[in-house]
Amino acid sequence: MIRTALRLSVVAVAALVLAGMALAGSSNTSQAKLKVALVLPCPTNDGSWCQQGYVAAKQLQREGAIELKFTSNAPQDTQGASQVIQRYLAGGSQLVLAHSAWQDAAFNAGRRFGSAPIVYAGGGKAGGNVSTYEEPIYQPAYLAGMLAAGISKSGVIGGLAAFDIPLCHAQMEAFKLGAKRIKKSIRQITTYIGDWNDVAKGKQAALAQADQGADVFVVCGGGPASGLISAAKERNLSIFGYVGNQNRLAPKHMVASLVYNLYPIYSAIVRDVKTGKYKGKVYDLGLRSFDFVLNPKYSAGRIPPAVMKQMRATQKAILAGKFKVPYRPGG
Repeated sequence: MIRTALRLSVVAVAALVLAGMALAGSSNTSQAKLKVALVLPCPTNDGSWCQQGYVAAKQLQREGAIELKFTSNAPQDTQGASQVIQRYLAGGSQLVLAHSAWQDAAFNAGRRFGSAPIVYAGGGKAGGNVSTYEEPIYQPAYLAGMLAAGISKSGVIGGLAAFDIPLCHAQMEAFKLGAKRIKKSIRQITTYIGDWNDVAKGKQAALAQADQGADVFVVCGGGPASGLISAAKERNLSIFGYVGNQNRLAPKHMVASLVYNLYPIYSAIVRDVKTGKYKGKVYDLGLRSFDFVLNPKYSAGRIPPAVMKQMRATQKAILAGKFKVPYRPGG
């Protein structure tokens, strides 16, 4: 009888141990580090687009959520970007974050690796194993436009962008609409320089707009942003920083920076992959994916207190879902 009881207790203990191991195994599935590859079209220290993606991924790595590999200055053409993505997937990466508008490259790679999660930046098509995440910079650009109208002495504001694509076009339009909300007579000059990285072209275009009276600017693109910063210092212009916190790069001239916070977006993607909920879709957090960082050292112009108050009220209304910034992508 005692032996029978002992055998039963041993069996019970063994069952509990096996159950515990099973639970631990299922828990580790979501807690294990995900092998993630980050593909960047520019340097990790550019102070703008690529640095924001890199910082977000590194934060997830520090938290132990991912095992990170990355490529900076990747080819920007479809074939070159697709090859980089495919190399990572062939090497065992469980998720590729392609941090550029690489829609075609992502789908090319996706057709060869039909179950591997691939996520590209900037919005567009999604489906199967391919997702995208929006960069709704048009929303903070609307707020920037409100301040620009209050700052401008000439009544002319400037919009400088790399290409006339939906992302940049919507940003330029929102900047203008925000400004007109404060001052209906405001006029905007918009220039698309045709290059993401050409600093000289960006500066030349900014100076040409300044010659036409523009004195407050918003920008879309890393190269144009660097050119604009140089022009602002030369002509005492007021500008808004692009994607990263660029306030320190032109402390007297930078009104605020429109800082793209990718950490919550990357976190959501990683969580979906780990829990088996991933599917091709669009990740969009709206204004919550941007920090509107005012520069306390700005002195090239003055923001009227009444305009600042109105901007803050509008910001709260957007976040609360009570006001929707018009999205005008062109085309």
